[in-house]
Amino acid sequence: MPLSGEDTTGSAAAPAARQAGFVRPRLGALDVAVYLWRAKWLMAAVFVPLLVLGVLAAAALPRTYTATSRLLVSLGDEYMYRPSVGRDDKAMPMSPEIESLVQSELELLRSPVVAKAALNKVTLARAYPDIAKGCKPEACERLGIAAVTEHLTVGGTPKNLVIFAHFEHKSAAMSAEMLNAVVEAYLVYRTEIFTDNRTASFGEQRKRFEADLAQTDEKIREYLLANNLTDPPTERDTLRQLYQSASGELLQTQSKLRQFEAQLANYRRQIESIPPDQDLYVEDSSQQTLTALKLEREEKLSRYRADSRVIQELDKRIEQSEAFLESRPSPGGVVRRGPNPLYQQVQASIATLQSEVQALKGQEAELKSQIEAFELRQRRLVELEPNLAELERSRDVAEQSVRAFAEREVEERARTELSQRSVNNIRLLEPATPPIKGESLKLPAAMLALLFAGFTALIVGLVRALTRNGFATPGAVERTLGLPVLATVQKY
Repeated sequence: MPLSGEDTTGSAAAPAARQAGFVRPRLGALDVAVYLWRAKWLMAAVFVPLLVLGVLAAAALPRTYTATSRLLVSLGDEYMYRPSVGRDDKAMPMSPEIESLVQSELELLRSPVVAKAALNKVTLARAYPDIAKGCKPEACERLGIAAVTEHLTVGGTPKNLVIFAHFEHKSAAMSAEMLNAVVEAYLVYRTEIFTDNRTASFGEQRKRFEADLAQTDEKIREYLLANNLTDPPTERDTLRQLYQSASGELLQTQSKLRQFEAQLANYRRQIESIPPDQDLYVEDSSQQTLTALKLEREEKLSRYRADSRVIQELDKRIEQSEAFLESRPSPGGVVRRGPNPLYQQVQASIATLQSEVQALKGQEAELKSQIEAFELRQRRLVELEPNLAELERSRDVAEQSVRAFAEREVEERARTELSQRSVNNIRLLEPATPPIKGESLKLPAAMLALLFAGFTALIVGLVRALTRNGFATPGAVERTLGLPVLATVQKY
């Protein structure tokens, strides 16, 4: 009969085992319980060290503080469609679903851009000194953003426009400060997104065109200095006026010159017929009368035609005087001769006219030289005008562009300020304050260590039970060998 004890085997099992070879026992629940009880010290040896280590690790966990902030989301202008024309009351919501609206705001709130802005405000050295001390300079910002994102929790409830944000930190004050910085950065970030601020781009374009305008002005100055120009339009008008004045004065000078030359030729013809000397005292004045008649005739020829009545009468009188003088052999009486005043007068007039003619010729030459210089300068201005006009057109274009972009910059700045005031659909219901009570994972960690240690010890006990070759109970013998057990004997 089999013995009942720690290693009990049936008496009939040995012949059967020897005949059939090794047979693995078929265990039941009672058999497993018996084996586990017999392996209690082994399981305790595994359970106790693991539990002690887990409890010590849980005790080392720090206490953390979680700050909370709540915001109210409503439909703002950025979620409304307003047509370009028509009344404002035709505005329609772009997304009527509350869930979509809240979800979009949550995505903005958990954006790494928001985390970066908040971290820049608080600084990594204050928020996470351990990371700041141990990180490389090029990786500090990335690690800090990851830490902020990891400890930030945002969410909302279905069909509710209130969203909440939690931030966890080992310092109560820092958790509230960091969460407030995150909320503030989020409000600024969404304002920048929903207000299409193009003021900076317009300012850059304006500065670029201002630089082009300054460069064009410099080119125009260099071009004017290189070609001895001051104010081309004014210079063209001045040259035109001077040319007209010189041309008119030249015509007048030439007219006077021709007049004086005609008078000079007339006087020269007259002086040829006038004797330089004359009789001062002559009893007979016939010769003087004849001379006077001839002078009168020459003088009137400049005013009357040769076939006029006045000239014909003078010719008759001159013929009568000449006939009278020819009929006499010689003048009678005592004759005293001297300079002829008429000759001297005509000679003085000739000298005066010669001086006038010379002066007019010099004036004519000077006027022609001035006119030629004016024409040369005008031709030069005509040659320089295309390049100067091109530079001036470039300057006008740059100036118009500067003016246009300056106006658009001012308009865009005003529009942006108005838009920023209108992006007000987020209301801060509850700013973050430093939490009074902190949270610790010591108890959950200890419970987890307890469960892990118990599970590990149980596994070790099961392994020990399943690897035994003996029979723990008579039932195991009957199930395994198919033979009844008649009696058991306890082994001492």
